[in-house]
Amino acid sequence: MKKNIIVFGKITGIGWFVVILIIVSVLLGRWVGDKIGLPILFASLSGLIGVVISILGIRASIKDILNRK
Repeated sequence: MKKNIIVFGKITGIGWFVVILIIVSVLLGRWVGDKIGLPILFASLSGLIGVVISILGIRASIKDILNRK
């Protein structure tokens, strides 16, 4: 039972990691885009970069969870 709670906590942490990373990357891209004059383009590009980074983070975290049986 305790192991299930630990795994649930780690998976919840992965979810928060993804949400925070994507929101921060889009807001940062929009801020940079406002300075340059292309907020939608930079928000979209930084959002895609945030998604790619979060996928890499998810992959590493899942590998860690599965390897610690």
